[in-house]
Amino acid sequence: MFNKRAANPFAITKAVDLDDIQIEDFWVAIHAEDDDDVAAEFERPSSPMPTFILGAKGSGKTHLMRHQAFELQSIRHAKNKVAIQDGVKADGYLGVYARCSGLQSGRFSGKRQTEEVWAEIFSYYFELWLTHHLLKVCENLFFGCEQSTEQAFVESVERLFDRSIALKLKSIASLLVAVEDLQRNLDYEVNNCLLRGTLNVSITATRGKLIFGIPKKMAQHFPFLRDVLISFDIDEFENLTLAQQIHVNTLLREREAPTTFRVGARTYGVKTHLTNSAGEENIRHSEFQELQLDREYRSRKRRYSEFVRSLIGKRLEGIGHTISDLDRQFEIFDLDWDNPSWIDVIQDAPSPARPHFQNLVRCLERAGASEKVRAKVQENLVSPSFPLIEKLNILLLFQDFAKNRDLVESSERIHHEFNGLIGADKVASVRYKQAMQHYKDDLTAQLLREQGKPQNYCGIDTFITMSSGIPRALLTVLRSTYEWAEFNGDRPFEGGIISLGSQRKGVLEAANWYYHSMRKAGDDGLQIQAAVDRLANVMRINRFADKPIEVSLSTFSISEPELNDEARRILRLTEDRAFIHRIPAGQKDRNSEEILSKFQISPMLAPRWDIPLARRGAITLSASDGNGIFCADSKANYDNFVRNFRSRVSFPFKNAHELDQNQLGLFE
Repeated sequence: MFNKRAANPFAITKAVDLDDIQIEDFWVAIHAEDDDDVAAEFERPSSPMPTFILGAKGSGKTHLMRHQAFELQSIRHAKNKVAIQDGVKADGYLGVYARCSGLQSGRFSGKRQTEEVWAEIFSYYFELWLTHHLLKVCENLFFGCEQSTEQAFVESVERLFDRSIALKLKSIASLLVAVEDLQRNLDYEVNNCLLRGTLNVSITATRGKLIFGIPKKMAQHFPFLRDVLISFDIDEFENLTLAQQIHVNTLLREREAPTTFRVGARTYGVKTHLTNSAGEENIRHSEFQELQLDREYRSRKRRYSEFVRSLIGKRLEGIGHTISDLDRQFEIFDLDWDNPSWIDVIQDAPSPARPHFQNLVRCLERAGASEKVRAKVQENLVSPSFPLIEKLNILLLFQDFAKNRDLVESSERIHHEFNGLIGADKVASVRYKQAMQHYKDDLTAQLLREQGKPQNYCGIDTFITMSSGIPRALLTVLRSTYEWAEFNGDRPFEGGIISLGSQRKGVLEAANWYYHSMRKAGDDGLQIQAAVDRLANVMRINRFADKPIEVSLSTFSISEPELNDEARRILRLTEDRAFIHRIPAGQKDRNSEEILSKFQISPMLAPRWDIPLARRGAITLSASDGNGIFCADSKANYDNFVRNFRSRVSFPFKNAHELDQNQLGLFE
């Protein structure tokens, strides 16, 4: 566990950096909602059908798979004072965890050897590699068993090899040494074949014979395993080449009871579902099932919130803190219109001196409004004690202006409406209440920006929303926030409150981490970032515009088939790398009624551009707009799109076909 006083409880964010005890101590279960739900795989590998456990980097794949490995099963049953054999029998599965990074898959190519040769060598090495992991489990699982039973088991395994292997003793330990020797000799040949020009390898086992045969022998000789599923949990599948993945896919297709597979990979990590079985392709729900971790989390917001709150609690327990009310550990800024702190934000400036009214006057002057009209409109819209009310009043006026309505009459109607809200009877029009509810977040963002204040992304609920189903993202926000809180003397989780300043710095630091660490390496990674920059720029223009056309804009819809090939490729890479999240239901086009693809920019990135976290408003991008955003060669399309978009949301709010018209007649 962590040092109980000095260490940041959120310092370790990667499961590969946790030891087995920490994996168990920090584990939080998410229970399936029904018996048929694929999320049942959160609890145990209960299905004999192979499962692909997919997700963005940091979504918890490794933690889940390691938690269900034999090493963790042993820890849990020892803690509960249950014999390991009885515990495994009760679990109904035996997890054999292996990371593909240990294979160093790049060694099995080139070096003056044919692809056909390497295919055979890799399949043999993979067989030995999984066999080694399985026998290591057997060595611990069968410790203390009767010698005659162990000997009979070892002899049965010997017969699975195509030629005899030399064993000093008829024991699992001796069998394990023999397999290690075969691996070592094969490593030597593979590593030196480029220098020597030859591969002196004898394949001693037919592919699949050991992987499927040994579990059968285990169940045959050890009765407690007769109804137990043997699950090979293969992590970091993305590290295998296309040909190597085809071999693993073939094993999945040809599996034999009681063996199954659970394959962990990043969202983009499965290159193919092809097999070597007459060119057949494994079909989802037929040969395998999928568990998309971060998508499952996003679709279960309440359960995800409960899950990560428990995870945070366990981290804090690791440094000796038990927090009963996590929310109260973070300072919150009340965004409601009647919060008296808004006066402090605007430094108690009189209404006419406030930036939003200065901008209104400039706009009216540009439009040719007389001084008398300007004074009357301003008089109707001021509300000195409530700056947020003033912001909404001006927005509603701009909306009326765009509809060619008389502005003095509009300002009088708005005056009546907001007086109903702030008056003693608190009776406002439905329109006004709805407008405040819809635009509050964007207007508060504008008010803070006008005063040169940073945006407020604060509170544990905000952090959970930002993480968007990726626990490592949340831990990174908390890690940075904790470090800033300690630096600022906030005494985090020790009786102090984590200040807004510490939260702001931690959030921005985490957003920048996400932006740089989640992208793909090389030119594609730069194109992903450039596309997200362009997309976020549009959303920022909308948020801080005179008249936003969408509320809390963080979402867009688009017809993917209509994009050019390069834009469609970058869009999908951007999704695969979790810079944008697909909304499963999509969105129906208002005109054609086509179901468009719908995406939200990752909330983790929102603080980089001061854009919203919430998914409310959405814009529909044409194919030309989408090409401009996602294709570097379509800069002219993007520039034209931004020019037209800005004209729609900026005074005097002209659509592209109206840019040459004027609206001065409104004020004559």
